[in-house]
Amino acid sequence: MVSKPKILIVDDEPLNVKLLLAMLPHDQYDTIAAYTGEEALAIVAKRSPDLILLDIMMPGLNGYDVTRILKDDPKSQDIPIILVTAFGGTDNKIRGIETGADEFINKPVNTTELLARVKSLLRLKQYQDQLKARTCSIKSFTGPEKDRTSSGDDHTVPSILIVEDNEIDAKLIQRFLVGEPYHIKLAKDGEDALCLAQQERIDLILLDILLPRKNGYEVCKILKAKEQTKNIQIIAITNMSDLDSKVKGIESGADDYLGKPVNKHELKTRIKSLIKKKAHLDKLCSKYEMAVQSAITDKLTGLYSRGYFDHFLDLEIKRSYRQKTPVALLMIDIDNFKQINDTFGHLTGDKILNHIGDLIKFNMREIDLAARYGGEEFAVVMSNTDTQEAEKAAERIRRAIQEHGFADCNSTVTVSIEIALYPLDAKSMDELIERADTSLYKAKRDGKNRVCSASLLGDASLNRTSGTLSYGPIENYSFAWFQ
Repeated sequence: MVSKPKILIVDDEPLNVKLLLAMLPHDQYDTIAAYTGEEALAIVAKRSPDLILLDIMMPGLNGYDVTRILKDDPKSQDIPIILVTAFGGTDNKIRGIETGADEFINKPVNTTELLARVKSLLRLKQYQDQLKARTCSIKSFTGPEKDRTSSGDDHTVPSILIVEDNEIDAKLIQRFLVGEPYHIKLAKDGEDALCLAQQERIDLILLDILLPRKNGYEVCKILKAKEQTKNIQIIAITNMSDLDSKVKGIESGADDYLGKPVNKHELKTRIKSLIKKKAHLDKLCSKYEMAVQSAITDKLTGLYSRGYFDHFLDLEIKRSYRQKTPVALLMIDIDNFKQINDTFGHLTGDKILNHIGDLIKFNMREIDLAARYGGEEFAVVMSNTDTQEAEKAAERIRRAIQEHGFADCNSTVTVSIEIALYPLDAKSMDELIERADTSLYKAKRDGKNRVCSASLLGDASLNRTSGTLSYGPIENYSFAWFQ
């Protein structure tokens, strides 16, 4: 079972703790309570929660103090903190953000807004954790980096795009930012904003929600869905004060929001915080430097190499054992690949391998790792993933490859995919790979172009071409159809 995120609730008033506990679904989150700042710090050191809901006004260490201490400690600085307080003034928000808090919610807390904020920050935390794990894995595989001078990009002035169709509002925001160390660019509608974001370097967007052509919600969704623009920080700006519009902005991908009329000091503080966050994300994502790539990447497909795959999977299994979370392994084999090579030539076969590598990358999560295992076989490692989630991912990949038109060979190319989980199906890395390989080749003998799972007795598999399910004695297991 996938482990639930741990949320620490800190408030000196027990009733407030109970209210927040009741708002967080028990089937989705593990919750921990603390009633003083000192107690909260002790729990963080021992249990390392995934997110903290932190009251500001407490005896002893208040919320600002606790936030500052946690954000100054490398071991806890990436834990998202939502400050919860009865004070609604701008000064309190600015102070909270300056101490390092990620979000700010006023009492009485609205359940809808709370859950939207929690979901958004936990998603970012998962992404950051996996990128850090990947970075450490790469360093341990390639050895320590040699000293080198910093590139000029380290000192690039942040670029801010103001998207506002009201000329007066746009000029007001520009005036607020005079003298700040930013490059300012302007766009008057959503279409222009998307073009600029994809053609130029943009670190942060001040995005009006009510825009002609494409509104702010649509712009957010498009930018956050693209690899090239997903890390751009977005502050939604609107005169709509109702809660639903704020939540919709968060769910669309906005990193923060401000209401009109915009407060100059709050604007500057929010921008400063998000620019720092953008720099952090860029640094994490820059792990694929060219010198490292040559050591860990398969040149033909652009996926990771077999050597690095073995190294990474070994570390993930050790992490899985420590954290009590499952790891899913997908083994993917191209059906009838020898026949493709014999009929169309090895150059065509190489092009198909390259295309399939791209299709696998496009249809998996950013936190997953894909590698060329050898020949026409690929592997995907999915951290903290149960059987059902792995099945959906495998079917998505299988369908994408089957439906892709391979012009090089003018025919349909299919794959067979086997799923194996640690520790459900195996107790070691070698056993996990062996279990997946054995079941994979059995699936290919039984009909190919299918997804099957080593976790299911009888090697059940779903053949999407014929729409039939082949299986052993059905009383031995349950099977969920792919959505």
